[in-house]
Amino acid sequence: MVSFEELQKAPDKPGVYIFKKGSKHLYIGKAKSLRDRLIQHYKLVEKDGKERAIIENSDCVEWIVTRNTYEALTLEVDLIQLHKPRYNVLHKYGGGYPLLLITEEPYPTIKVVRGSEHEGILFGPFFNTSKAKRVKRLIHKLFKLRTCDPMPTRKEPCMDYHLGLCSAPCCGLIDKDSYGLYVRSSIAMLSGEVSQILEELYSKIDQEMQKLNFESCAVIRDQIQALENLSLGQKVSGLRYRNADVHYRMGRLVGVFLIRSGRLVDKQVITLEREEDFEEFLLGFYYTSPLPQNLVLNAEISEEVLWWLSQRGSFQLSREIEPELEELIRENLGEHLDPGLLKGEFMRVLKLELPERIEGFDISHFYGDYTVGSCVLWEMGTMNKKGYRRYRIKTLEGIDDYKAMEEVLTRRARRLKEGEEKMPDLWLIDGGYGQLNVALRVRDRFSLPIKVYALAKEEEILISEKGEEIKLKEHPILYRVFGLIRDEAHRFALTYNKHLRLKEGLKDVLDNIKGIGEVKKKLIYRNFENLYEFLRADDSKLKKLGINPSVKQEVAKYLLG
Repeated sequence: MVSFEELQKAPDKPGVYIFKKGSKHLYIGKAKSLRDRLIQHYKLVEKDGKERAIIENSDCVEWIVTRNTYEALTLEVDLIQLHKPRYNVLHKYGGGYPLLLITEEPYPTIKVVRGSEHEGILFGPFFNTSKAKRVKRLIHKLFKLRTCDPMPTRKEPCMDYHLGLCSAPCCGLIDKDSYGLYVRSSIAMLSGEVSQILEELYSKIDQEMQKLNFESCAVIRDQIQALENLSLGQKVSGLRYRNADVHYRMGRLVGVFLIRSGRLVDKQVITLEREEDFEEFLLGFYYTSPLPQNLVLNAEISEEVLWWLSQRGSFQLSREIEPELEELIRENLGEHLDPGLLKGEFMRVLKLELPERIEGFDISHFYGDYTVGSCVLWEMGTMNKKGYRRYRIKTLEGIDDYKAMEEVLTRRARRLKEGEEKMPDLWLIDGGYGQLNVALRVRDRFSLPIKVYALAKEEEILISEKGEEIKLKEHPILYRVFGLIRDEAHRFALTYNKHLRLKEGLKDVLDNIKGIGEVKKKLIYRNFENLYEFLRADDSKLKKLGINPSVKQEVAKYLLG
């Protein structure tokens, strides 16, 4: 373990420090003052598990003094990429995401590569290798770029030519000008700049038609259709930025959203160990990935990081995110619920400890008939479908959602009070103040230790039992939790309502078919969920059940009138 006295020996100068265990690098950092930063590491041991692990697992610390903080940053990044220290975030994200490369050769091809040091034009990054490979294959299929690398000299084309994946420049089956058009078309598709290349393709298809090269015309036609579809998609879903990487930080969550050709094409959401690791993540991301035309951030970054990025390439930094894009981003981030972040949001916004169990309730009916209720269970971050319960309302006829909700909650409360079900921490009621008051009456009648909230669907407002109103769209993490529970309760109630209608529909029809006695009705009710399932049943299955297939024909005749 590194001692405090050893850290105090560091100079009060900028530089890079290295925590080591033997010859193994555990953590590399930079600092304006090496001494102050190392002492800060030691002081954070009691509060921060990562800091404690770094100090306790290290047996020595080394440092390199630099002339300024910019040099320190550059050296830090290079050393991290060289040694891959266990506790550095940067090395986890600096290994390189897959990119597509259009090579710089007489007959270029397309490759899946990593890192930015390549001759040619790079496109990406892709967060998924299989996706990069699918796009590569699409380029081969549409634009016939060669599949061999390096390009051989052959007398006969390989199987890829016969499969329509290559134009066989190795055999001289395509001239250089035509191949060049296919390369420019590939670049247009990957970049989204299709207008100019479409004119060339239309001109080319006219030339091929005059030569009666119908097979070549068919290939170019498919290329034109693909590029026109891309152009149409841009018009429909265009965003303010045509080419941008958006890094949106929300606590320890960081969403990376790639905008290409005015469309959101890919996303990745990561959870940082600490909020202060954001800059390190950003450096790792662009260590091997090319910078876009626009870099959009919702968080401040230091001058050193901005300088480092500027050395990687030219870009326009912006912190303006259009409302439509920001709403989409926050919804995507809300899907990734880190327990620590979720706990913090419950405490910050609702002043509540994170509930272990939340039960959600909803009512569904069909114009006053088949009224049912649902109870769904959210448990430790996920929906627990084994805990779902459904209720058929027994105490009322017609439409009265309040009385229906009271019956469902009363039946549920009775089971909770008697210990037949595990007590939840919170009830979520689908509705407004009226449904909330019903829930509070039932809770108080049974003296249940449960918090109660209602979620009004129109404006997505969460209402507390004290009448406080929280606009959930302003808190996407909580919206993800409560919106999910509310939507699942609605879906489960609606599904049960439909099930009953179909089941009752089967009974109503069978009552009107002559020759079907009570025994046969019970057989059909037990073995078929609804009319459609009965009508689709094989005759052999009906015979095994002792039901004459002619009954199915009679039902069909009745339905057809």
